[in-house]
Amino acid sequence: MWTEDLLATKWESGAIFGGVTVLGLTSWDWGSSNSFRINSEGWFDSDTGSGGADKLGHAFTSYAITNLLADRLIRKGRTPYRAGLNAAITSQIVMLYVEAFDGFSNDHGFSKEDVVMNMLGTGLAYARTVYPTVHDFIDFRLEYEPSGYKGFKPFSDYAGQKYLFAFKLSGFKRLQETPLRYLEFQTGYYSRGFSDAEKMDGIDRTQHAFVGVGLNFNELLFGRRDNFESEWKNGGRLFFEHFQIPNTTVRADSEI
Repeated sequence: MWTEDLLATKWESGAIFGGVTVLGLTSWDWGSSNSFRINSEGWFDSDTGSGGADKLGHAFTSYAITNLLADRLIRKGRTPYRAGLNAAITSQIVMLYVEAFDGFSNDHGFSKEDVVMNMLGTGLAYARTVYPTVHDFIDFRLEYEPSGYKGFKPFSDYAGQKYLFAFKLSGFKRLQETPLRYLEFQTGYYSRGFSDAEKMDGIDRTQHAFVGVGLNFNELLFGRRDNFESEWKNGGRLFFEHFQIPNTTVRADSEI
C-alpha cells in the first residue's frame, strides 16, 4: 500500500525531495565534508548552535510534509489511517535522507536529536490525521519575518523564526456558532543572537517563550470545512494551519 500511495503522490513527493535537495546544497552546506560526521548538537541549551530553533525546525518540517501528503491521499480516497501511516513513512524517509546528507556537512553532521524531533513532528501530524479531535483543536505553526541576515529563507533563517502551538476554540462544538470560534490561544518559542551575523552586530543570545491570543484565519476566511472543497480552498486551509501571519496576535513575551 505504501508503494501505491507513493506513486499516487509522485508529484508532491518528488517536489519535496527536490526542494530539500536544493536547500541542502544551497543552505545546509551539503558536501563540504569528505567523511561522514556524527554530531551531538544538544537540545535547547544556550550553548547550542541555535538555542533549539533548528530542532523545532526539524519537527515542523516533518509535521508539514506528513500533513501535506496525508491530505493529498485523503482527497484521493484513502482512509485517514492509511493516509496518515503512508504519509508518515514517506516523511521519515525524506527526513532520514536529509539527515544522511547532513552527515557530509561541516556545519551540521548526522544528529540523533534531529531524528527524534523528526519523529515527534510526524507523530503529531499522524495524530491529527487519524483523530479528528486533535486536528480540530491543535495547529503547529511557523511564523517568519526575514531577519535581514540571510534574505528570505524561512527554513534556515533562525533569527527570523518563531514556532508556536495554536489551541483553536472552534474545536469546541458549543462555540462553533459563536464569535469565539474565530479566536485561538497560542504558546510558542524563539531564539535570537545565535548566528555569527547577530554576534557581529553585538546581539546577545536570548531565548524566549510567549503566550497570546490570535485569530483563526481558517474560520474567518473559509468557515466550516465541507467534503467537496475546491483545491484552492483546501490549499488555503493548509497554509493557515501551518504558517502564522506575523503581527496578527496579542502576546506576552518572556525571556527564559
